[in-house]
Amino acid sequence: MSFSEIKLGLEEIFTTLIEDSDGRKIGKWVVLKRDYPKVVKILNHKFGLNMKIKEGKKSQDLDWAMGD
Repeated sequence: MSFSEIKLGLEEIFTTLIEDSDGRKIGKWVVLKRDYPKVVKILNHKFGLNMKIKEGKKSQDLDWAMGD
């Protein structure tokens, strides 16, 4: 799995801290906004969160107007 190159000032950067119940830091993830759904899937699997991840579908109704 690869992530996109970080280009400063163009997109938000998300930082996720993972701590155990005692407050000790287990992990830290810093990623671009567009890569965050991939990280959520990784964290769900790595830490056994048992979260159900629902992927939203992009609306295609107005794609013709947006030029995509």
